Amino acid sequence: MKSSLPFIVVEDRQNKTLALCRESAVLAGEQLFVLAQTDAGASYERFCKSYVHLSSNSPEFEKICFRRYFLLAQFLESNPEVREFVLIDSDVLLFQGASAHIAHLVGRADFSGSATQAGDGWNPCQISPHVSYWSASGLRRFVAYVLDSYATPSGRRKLREIAARFAARGVRGGVSDMTLLYLWARTTGNDAPINRQLDATVIDHNINGGQNLVPREFKVRGGAKRVAYRDGKAWLTTEGGEATRVVALHFQGSAKMAMPYALRGHMHTVAAVTYALQMARSAKNKAFRAATFARRLLDTRSVAHAPSGK
Repeated sequence: MKSSLPFIVVEDRQNKTLALCRESAVLAGEQLFVLAQTDAGASYERFCKSYVHLSSNSPEFEKICFRRYFLLAQFLESNPEVREFVLIDSDVLLFQGASAHIAHLVGRADFSGSATQAGDGWNPCQISPHVSYWSASGLRRFVAYVLDSYATPSGRRKLREIAARFAARGVRGGVSDMTLLYLWARTTGNDAPINRQLDATVIDHNINGGQNLVPREFKVRGGAKRVAYRDGKAWLTTEGGEATRVVALHFQGSAKMAMPYALRGHMHTVAAVTYALQMARSAKNKAFRAATFARRLLDTRSVAHAPSGK
């Protein structure tokens, strides 16, 4: 069984979020390494030349997300003794037992990322790497898959089809590194989610709300999962009332504001902060959908009033 897996953050900004992530790793007794390089080499330059932007986020943001895999590939070339690791985002807090849980969970997989089960017939085709297990060979094969997907007509066509589904539904998002992870994981049989429960232990997909792998999996307080601390460990409660130990919490997006309170165990403050953020996020999403509908309506009217050709 795997044990003592190193954790790696790819982050060149020295900010409060990264400092809290580092502190949580120390408290959890886990090894955490930070890759602060930004020069990802010739392979990344090749990727940038073939990249097609299909996201509501900026091209710069999406390219930086992809860049981390190329930086990791360089790191592995320089450190061949590293045969497996856990990639985490800087907005993740680690808790006692994270490495041992992941080692037990992944078995012989080359990759395991965080996902949610599709609902209402909508599949965004995404696997998140915010806490993700990798073998060295798996990471190298994924980088090759990314390069091939953007460089070939068949690869670009598949990505455009996914982006079109987002546009038709009127939701933010589109194609990102999470899309490529989803497609590659399904192709290679590495799609078992890292955030599934095992032995009453779990990794958090997103602290905002009760969904984890499945909808309404855990009880909430305010706008976040309800977390309790006992005996130096962090616990969630399932909707059925069962205690589940959580070994990593993901403070996605603006929920980063709640990280220091969660690390100090001030969970009522976390609830209040995340509830306020949830209301703001809901208003933003409604505005985006309204703007999308208005654009479609204007486009339809423009076509209807356009002069017919001779």
